[in-house]
Amino acid sequence: MSIVTSIQALDRILGGGIKENCNIALVGSIDNDYVLLMHQIVNSILSQGKKVLLVEFREDPNSLLEWLKDYGIDYAQYMERKQLRILDGFTNVYSQTQVSKPDILPNPLDLSITSAIIRDAVSKEKYDFVVLDDITTLYPLQPDPRGYIRVTIRLVNSLKSRGASVIGGINKDVLPIQDLTMILIPFEYVVEVMNGIIRVKRSYSPLTTPIEGINYVKSKKGIVDVESAFNNVYQMRDSITLKEDGSLMLGNLRVQIIDEFSEASLIKFVYMYLGPEKGKEFLYKWGKFESKELKLPKSSKEKARQILEDMFTTTKITGGGILNFVSFEDDIIVIEGKNLFPRLKNFPYPAHVNYAGSIAGIVEKLLGGEWKGDEISCESQGHEKCLFVIRKVSDSKSSEEEKEEK
Repeated sequence: MSIVTSIQALDRILGGGIKENCNIALVGSIDNDYVLLMHQIVNSILSQGKKVLLVEFREDPNSLLEWLKDYGIDYAQYMERKQLRILDGFTNVYSQTQVSKPDILPNPLDLSITSAIIRDAVSKEKYDFVVLDDITTLYPLQPDPRGYIRVTIRLVNSLKSRGASVIGGINKDVLPIQDLTMILIPFEYVVEVMNGIIRVKRSYSPLTTPIEGINYVKSKKGIVDVESAFNNVYQMRDSITLKEDGSLMLGNLRVQIIDEFSEASLIKFVYMYLGPEKGKEFLYKWGKFESKELKLPKSSKEKARQILEDMFTTTKITGGGILNFVSFEDDIIVIEGKNLFPRLKNFPYPAHVNYAGSIAGIVEKLLGGEWKGDEISCESQGHEKCLFVIRKVSDSKSSEEEKEEK
């Protein structure tokens, strides 16, 4: 059974989520994006009915709760139901006088006492997860940092032996590389979250999609993968930022708002300058070239269809019109389009041949072989809808195709 993380793209490459009874390390930097994603995962875990013990070393628990509310995470309901308990490992590190209250650790810097309290709570109250926010906070305050690493490793392993998985936040800037490597030993999953990219550095199970990373944005909803941001117009609106240098950014992606007249002018100019045949060929190869840089895994027919449907959703959300499958067979794919961008009226040539090229290129990556696409009818020419036919012409790419890709 898997635990859903709330990040759609991450769950997909992990094969449905994080396997139960596994430890997870969220690694990041000064921006604290890893901390935010860690709490999004915790919130998702709580929503799935799991019981969680959160040990908060990084800041005062009340400050944490207020900060998380800004991103739509409210732990209060789970605390009221006794599903979530927070141990305060912050107050008595910095308080001038000892504070003795329930759920406030008496001396967090005394690792033997702190570990014993955490283990005792897990044994008595049967928590499914223990969250350490974060592991590196106490590291610089220790007289023996290497000893702290050893104690932490023993704590994580002992909690797992008691039936509780550990989710730990780790600021990689705090630790020397050797200590970072050591402290990650007991974690089956290591997920790096920084600089707008989520990278799965270690996974208990093989990744379903071997990709370099997942682009993300930080919005009012927290950490959102760019794919999901594109699939929701409100998330996309909240995720776009305008920089002082005039760049419009969606995460790490620079975007621009293009009006329909500009795009239509390009299509008209291509046909006018190159003529009908060369113009159509140019637009097709332009679309094919756009798909060249996409990193897509070889997939099953069902998976390929799902990936394409997700892309169709993105096309709709970004204002490109509506695309739907008419049929999806082993050697021929038929797609219809309505209100595609750009719209032209009474135009003598098909206006969206680049769509055919792009889809053919994507299908080649997903299913292998050589595929050819064509726009056989177009709204711009007065037809009721645009119709694209993508045919498989060979089980392997031609030498000319391979040469063009290089």
